[in-house]
Parts: sequence; C-alpha cells; structure tokens
Amino acid sequence: MKTLIVGLGVFGRSLATHLTQLGAEVIALDRREENVALVKDEVDAAAVIDFSDPSPLERFPIEEMDAVILAIGDDFEASLAFTMKARELGARRLICRVLSPMHERLLRLLKVERLVVPEEFAARGLAQSMLMRGAIEGIDLGTGHALVEASLPPTLEGRTITSLAAHFRQHDVRLVTIKRPDRKLLTRLLKTDPGAPVPTRTLGNIPLDEPFQSGDILVLFGSVKNLRSFLDSESND
Repeated sequence: MKTLIVGLGVFGRSLATHLTQLGAEVIALDRREENVALVKDEVDAAAVIDFSDPSPLERFPIEEMDAVILAIGDDFEASLAFTMKARELGARRLICRVLSPMHERLLRLLKVERLVVPEEFAARGLAQSMLMRGAIEGIDLGTGHALVEASLPPTLEGRTITSLAAHFRQHDVRLVTIKRPDRKLLTRLLKTDPGAPVPTRTLGNIPLDEPFQSGDILVLFGSVKNLRSFLDSESND
C-alpha cells in the first residue's frame, strides 16, 4: 500500500509510523522541519512543504497512491486547498482530518471518502472507559457499543472461559482476547529500568480452558450499558 500523508502533528506522525510498521510505503510531508525530522528515518520519504501553496504536490505521484491523507490540524484553508489539489491530481482515495463543522460540510461537498476527527474519537473512548470500573482504555464504536480494555476483576482469577461462558452470555459481553504481562521481559526491563511500565503480550485466540491470571487485561466488546453492568457486577462481588 502506498500512502502520502500531509501534516505531521501528533495524529499524522502517529499514523505515518503505524502505517510503516504495518508494511505500507509512506511519504510524509509537513511545513515544519522539526516534524519532518521526527519521522524521516521511519518512513520511506519525508519532506518539508509550504502549506500556503499546494502546487508542490504535483511533484509527487498522487495518482499512484492508494490513499492521500490530509492530516493538517491547524490550518482550515491549507487543508481545503490541499484536498482540492489532491483531487485535481487524481487521488484515488482521500482521507481528511476534520477541523470544524463547516470544514466537514465542505469536505463532504468535495466527496472525500473518509473524514476523521481524532480528538473527538479519543475523547469519546476516554469518556466511556472513565465510567466503567476497572477500564483502562476504551474505543467508542458508535451506536452505543465500545471495545474496552479492563483489568481482570479479582473474582475471575483462576476461572476459565468455559466456566464463565454463561456469565458472559448473561451480560451479553464478548471476550475478544487477553493481554497478559510478559513476566520474562519485565524481569529483564526491571534490571535496567526499575520504573519501566509492565510490558504485555496479546494472546490472540484463547483456548476455552485457559485460566485467567493475576495482571491479565481483558479486551471486551459489547454495548456500553452491558459492559458497565458486567464490570460493576464483578467489582461488587
């Protein structure tokens, strides 16, 4: 997959890094040299570009890109100008960061394939997780559903998925996977950095007879109401 990203703030930089790690070819552009410097060794190509004039986009093979992502986070006019220029140059797929309701309406008129509001998305996920006992992280999926990571309630330690199947069904909550502390790696880290965060590994598909262990983080899916009920019931036991 070939991707061009314009705008290397926190959102654009994180996106560029993750796409590269997943095997995508990434060209990253920003008007600030310091932002470009932060990613130039991680992506395929990075360059400084003046946001006041989108014409330099013509130097890049826009029509060959699988996606052009406008991640500009602080310049309404530049975002629109680069969006229109990318469309003019034959971008196959446009993904734009939304800066305001008016910006969103204009981007829809330009028939942008996907609109992203990273701050709002993150805020909704944080709000969901804050209202659930034991929740560490949350992703709001819309329509009242969420994906949350929650610390294993002490009452479930030593139990298996099989023994708890009826309990999960009762609350209509699904266990997606488990993130478990990597104790071998943690032991090595603590020797060099006593304050290092606890590393975890994702178990993937979990055997039905796998017992839950202290320190496990459950990745759960369900309606917000059911997730909250499930975690509250375990915390109250």
